[in-house]
Amino acid sequence: MRAWNIWRGRVAVAIGLAGALALAACGGANDSSGTDSGEIKGAIDFWMGDPIGDTQQPIMQKLADDYAAARPGTKVNLRFLGKDAHQTYLTSIAGGSVPCVALIGNTWTPEFAALNALEVYADDPKTLQGTYVPGMIDSTIFKGKSYAVPYDTGVRALIYRKDLLESIGKSSAPATWEELREVALAIQAKHKGVNGFGIIGGAHWYYLPLIWNWGGDIAKQSGDKWVSEAASPQAVQAFQFYADLLTKDRLSPAGASAWTAADVDKSFGLGETAMMVGGSWDLRTILKQNPALESKLATAVLPKGPGGNNDTFAGGSNLAVFRECKNKTVANDFVKFMMSKENLVPVTANLGLLPATNDALAQEKSTGSFSSPLLKAYAEQADHTRSIPPVASWGKVEGANAIVNAMQSIMSGKKTADAAMKELSDQMNQAIG
Repeated sequence: MRAWNIWRGRVAVAIGLAGALALAACGGANDSSGTDSGEIKGAIDFWMGDPIGDTQQPIMQKLADDYAAARPGTKVNLRFLGKDAHQTYLTSIAGGSVPCVALIGNTWTPEFAALNALEVYADDPKTLQGTYVPGMIDSTIFKGKSYAVPYDTGVRALIYRKDLLESIGKSSAPATWEELREVALAIQAKHKGVNGFGIIGGAHWYYLPLIWNWGGDIAKQSGDKWVSEAASPQAVQAFQFYADLLTKDRLSPAGASAWTAADVDKSFGLGETAMMVGGSWDLRTILKQNPALESKLATAVLPKGPGGNNDTFAGGSNLAVFRECKNKTVANDFVKFMMSKENLVPVTANLGLLPATNDALAQEKSTGSFSSPLLKAYAEQADHTRSIPPVASWGKVEGANAIVNAMQSIMSGKKTADAAMKELSDQMNQAIG
C-alpha cells in the first residue's frame, strides 16, 4: 500500500495520500558537510515528493531559507521528488546512499526501520505520550522503539447533509453505526433517488476500522510475531454489517462495491448521497464541485460500534533521521525546527491536514483552521485514532488487495463473511507472521 492514505482517497498511500514527502540527504553531491563535527553547520538536502505539492513548494522553500538564515553556516538544498518516492527510498537504502531526514508516509516507517535504515527516535515510545497524537505515535513504532517524529495527521469523519437529516426529524448526526443505518433508510424512504449512505467497497480504509468499532483488533502481538485477528467474531460481524449496508439495505448503488472515495465525493457533490465518511480533503473536493452545498453540510465524529468506540486510522507523515546520515547534528536540529508550532502549522494548514503535535493541534482546535464549525469534528476525531499493525511487511497485505477482496467477495455473495475473513486472516498471517 502507498504510505499516505488520506488525500483524495489515495491509499498509502500511506495523504494517501496526502501529506508531504521530504528528505534531507547526506553525503550527496550537494552536501558540503562531509562529516558530523558536532556543530550546527554544513549543507543538507531536503527532498520532497508530493503529488499535490505545487502549493506546498513555496512554503517548504521559505522554511529551508529561514532555517539557513537562523543557523549561519548551514544550507538546505531542496529537491522535489515525484510519485515514485517510495521506490527512491528503497533504492537509496539498498545502494547505501541514504538521506539524512525524510518526511515519510507513516505506514512506511516500520518498513524502513526493519531495513535498519532509520535512527531510533525514542527507546521508550511511552515518553512521547502527551506530546503527539496517540495514533501517530503508534505509527512510528517497530519492535518496541520509535523511529520517527509524528508530523501531520489526516483522519476521516462523518460528512452529512443536515437539511436531509432535518427532513426526517433529526437535529444531530447518528451516534452509532446502527443509528446511521436507520437514518439512511429513513432518508431514502422520504427522498427518492437519494443514497442514504456512501459505501466505498474499493478502499479498505473505510471499513477496516469497523473491526475496532466492533471491539476487535486487526492483529495482535504474540511474542515477537503479529497474528491476524481478521477471523475473530468481531471482525466477521463488522465486515458483514458494512456489506449488508449495500446488499440488504441498498444504501448505495450496486456498483458501490467497487467505489473509491472519488466516486462518493462525486455522488455527494451532485446531491445524490446524504451521508459519507471522508476527510477534510474530501470536503474540499465536494465544495469545489458544488460550492452551494456548504450551507447544507455538517460534519461529526464517526459513529460508534458495538465495541463502544469510534476509532479510525491516523494517516499522515512522519519525520525520520536515517541511521547512516553523516551530519546528524544538523539533521536533528532541522527536525526540531520543522516541528516547532510556528513552522509546522502553516504546512499542515496548507495541506488541509492536522498537525501531529498536541500543542499545535490545540491551537488549530481553538483558533486555527480546524476551529470552524465545518472542520472541528476532524480535530475531535484525531483523539480517536489508531495505527495499522506496526510490521514491516504490512504493505504485502495491501499490495495483494486482500482486504478489499474479502469485502467484495462478501458483497457479491461469492463467500460467506466467515469464509472470506478466514481467507483474509490466512493471507495476513503469511504476510506479517
